[in-house]
Amino acid sequence: MTHAACTIVSFNYLHYARVLCASFRKHHPDAKFYVLLVDRLPQDFDPTNEPFEFVLVEDLGIPNFPSIAFKYDVLELNTNVKPTFLKSLLDKGNDQVVYLDPDIFIYRALDPVFRALEQHSIVLTPHVVFPHPNDHGLSELSQLKNGIYNLGFIAVRKDPEAARFLSWWEDRCLHYAYAAPQSFMFVDQKWIDFAPCFFTSIGLLKHQGCNVAYWNLYERCISGTNGNWIVNNRDPLVFYHFSGIRIDGGDRISKHMEASNLSNRPDLRPLFEAYRRSLSEQAIQSASSHRYAFGAFDNGSPIAPLARWLYAANLERFQGDNPFASSSEFYAWARAKGAIRSGGSPGVASKSQRSDSDTRFLFTNGLLRLALRVFGPDRYMLLIKYLSYVIVVENQKIVLGD
Repeated sequence: MTHAACTIVSFNYLHYARVLCASFRKHHPDAKFYVLLVDRLPQDFDPTNEPFEFVLVEDLGIPNFPSIAFKYDVLELNTNVKPTFLKSLLDKGNDQVVYLDPDIFIYRALDPVFRALEQHSIVLTPHVVFPHPNDHGLSELSQLKNGIYNLGFIAVRKDPEAARFLSWWEDRCLHYAYAAPQSFMFVDQKWIDFAPCFFTSIGLLKHQGCNVAYWNLYERCISGTNGNWIVNNRDPLVFYHFSGIRIDGGDRISKHMEASNLSNRPDLRPLFEAYRRSLSEQAIQSASSHRYAFGAFDNGSPIAPLARWLYAANLERFQGDNPFASSSEFYAWARAKGAIRSGGSPGVASKSQRSDSDTRFLFTNGLLRLALRVFGPDRYMLLIKYLSYVIVVENQKIVLGD
């Protein structure tokens, strides 16, 4: 029985993959570790110096890959090639394969995972295993939006059921898996809500030491010393998912959450300090200047998110076109629509970045207040419902179509 593990990164996240690989190899020295690079390597970079086997995304043989790489942004592309990558690793002769997000650290052998794979074709971890006692379902609403299972982890074994599952999942990911919760989609993760309905050999790994992360900290406390960590005085800590971590320090546990920090969760401080040191030691100096291979047209113009949306909404019209080419029909059409950037990429406002003093949001809120006064409450609600309709990717052609 051969075990393997893998992760997926673009070049700027390669130091995360190095740290993850080292933590995996410490407990599984004879197992293979693979890294799928959703990017292109710099000319002066030698992948043979790495402690893992590199796989390039363009070598996976994904049909019409330029179209897939254009319609998805970097987060979407990294997540949505996951089932294709897992299929390829099983085809290489690996009997059991574990996928782990690059920002995960392994603290002991993945024995609970491999034991579960002896009984099931597919193994998943739910985001949470207990209801939150105090938030009246707010955390559950978040999981309903993003998906019940966290796909920073999944494990599969080589058998017909897993093959059927991966083919189904791959089809959904390559065709319709945007990061668009307003459209009930969240990349590869949201689709897996269907998996227990469609497939019989799925194991739900509820081991509380697996996939500990900011979203389940309310139900998990860590104790111990010298790396012998225990969760809830019950389960050994197997792996922690440092999703949203800031490498440069600070007490923030995750950029995705404000409630908990290392001051009110001192049990986590040793883990965070050690992990940040490991990332700093493995950092690549050239990574910050590396340009994501699928982030610009061939003339160097950055691809705006709106251009990706417009392309995705009009795939049939531009079928066979190379959307990255500045000489393409799509480029000329999108430029006429005003969807081609003339300069660099502007900052993207996330939930954690919004503030009452942000002039962009003050201006937008002012426009909405004006609309309420002009239209009245009933027509104002119709406007809000219409905006929620056209924000869906495929509906952009209603606004910007011919």
